[in-house]
Amino acid sequence: MATVKKSNKKKIIAAISIVLVIAIIGTVIGVSAKSNKKETVSLTTIGTGEISESVSATGTVSAGTTKEYKVGAVATVKEVFVKVGDKVTGDKLATFDTSALDSQRKQLSSTYQQAKKSYKQSVSDQKTAKKNLADVNSQIEDAQKQLEKLEREAVTQATSRVTITFPSTTTTTRPTTTRPTTAPTSATTTTTTEPVTYPATVEGLVQALTDLVNTLNRLSNDIETTNALVRVVMQEIANQLENGNLDPERIAQAVGDAVAKAIKEGIIDETKLIIESGVAVDMIEAAVKNIDWSAVGSSIASSPNVQLATAQLNLAALYAQQKVFQLEASDDTVYAKKQVMDSAKSALDAVDDANAELEAGWTAAFDGTITACDIYPGETTSLLASGITLENLDSMVVTLSLGEYDIHKVKVGMPATINSAYGTYSGEIISKAPVATGGSSGSILDSVGSMAGISGLSSLTSSGAGVEVQVSVDNPDENIIAGFDADVTIAVGDHQNIVTVPIESIVLQKTGTYVYLYNEEDKTVSKTLIETGAVSDSAYEVKSGIKAGDKIVSTPSSDYKEDTFEVKVK
Repeated sequence: MATVKKSNKKKIIAAISIVLVIAIIGTVIGVSAKSNKKETVSLTTIGTGEISESVSATGTVSAGTTKEYKVGAVATVKEVFVKVGDKVTGDKLATFDTSALDSQRKQLSSTYQQAKKSYKQSVSDQKTAKKNLADVNSQIEDAQKQLEKLEREAVTQATSRVTITFPSTTTTTRPTTTRPTTAPTSATTTTTTEPVTYPATVEGLVQALTDLVNTLNRLSNDIETTNALVRVVMQEIANQLENGNLDPERIAQAVGDAVAKAIKEGIIDETKLIIESGVAVDMIEAAVKNIDWSAVGSSIASSPNVQLATAQLNLAALYAQQKVFQLEASDDTVYAKKQVMDSAKSALDAVDDANAELEAGWTAAFDGTITACDIYPGETTSLLASGITLENLDSMVVTLSLGEYDIHKVKVGMPATINSAYGTYSGEIISKAPVATGGSSGSILDSVGSMAGISGLSSLTSSGAGVEVQVSVDNPDENIIAGFDADVTIAVGDHQNIVTVPIESIVLQKTGTYVYLYNEEDKTVSKTLIETGAVSDSAYEVKSGIKAGDKIVSTPSSDYKEDTFEVKVK
């Protein structure tokens, strides 16, 4: 056995020690590096507080309380009771004939009701379509399994050299049924067009049947009736193709007869069709005839296995139904109809406001002097560039323009604070216009401002759409000068003992308002959607999403790559 000298033992021990130290250092560095990968955040604990909500905007100071009476709708001036220079004290200024406006309002009301009905129907259809989409997906899965089974059997039959030959032409016996009553001749007149040729592939067949199913879908708002139509039409098409009939005219005629028979026998509920049954049959025939079945149906019609051909057509029809239900189940259709409904409601509200003002006639809102009068009895107001101007030359006012996100919070009589370059004054809202004026950019500005807790941005631009609001100035002096700008703050609400979140902890996105909620158990934060209410220059009211006692990231970064991730708390 070899003998190791003591000096060598010391060297070996020293070497091992160095290796251990390096390993320990490496481990520490690795742990430290891993730790350094975590985001370092500061947390804020959610609590309750109060928010004194206000709307702020910049306006122009004018000499005297001024109100311009303008007509934003069609009406006829009946009487004008004032002229330039007249001093008034709550007097009637003018009256109007609003009969033309009444007619316009009825039309807008009808449009709104139709849009509202269409939106509600689309919401209902979406729910039904989602259910039917789930059902048809299940049917597709079963049909695919059945088709695979038949294809395996077809392979077995092919090895035995068994084939089935379809005749090139087949004489079919038309059902002896009477079609439902058709619409007048003008409504059923058809034009002859060349059938549309689809690719002779499975995809081509699916597209052809999708176009056909879309036509059937437009014939009824009732899903069950639509499904019955699809079943009858597809079954008859399958029958015709199985018999070797690829002529669009003959297939269309057979399908029309089958649908007419199904309506007569109650298989298809005639009362659920949105047009007369005879017209519906003609539309179905036209849609079927519009497909070049010799192309898309040839592979199915020439199949050596009738069951296999039927299964292929059935699966293609299910895929077509799936595409229709996917469209109806999407949010895009519902959103588009909601936009139409909201636009119709806004137009109706604007006309209602104008109608109420003109029906009551113009009355002096305060004591003052008529400084302009450009309306005359018998004149149609739609031709007017201006109306009547009333001013109180013994007082000062600030005129503001508020956007749609702020104007609904403001009411006549609310207290306000006015800040000029050289003084602060109290006042109140003395008037609010019934309609908005200006361009479209104000709505965008106020939308962004509202999310950021800043109101009245539209008043900073000359093109911003807004509603004119006038604020009185109590006890004005030489330091508030007409023609200059002044900042106005309107107190619109005082909210006590509510859950609040600091404004710097908010993440604003197009999809909503978020915070990063801390999970103490696994040391992670998660992007969390919250619903906000009142807002001040430093905090938001939280209505849902988080609660008092929760911890959130104090100032979240805009560079976070994930919605949930581990953090290191300061």
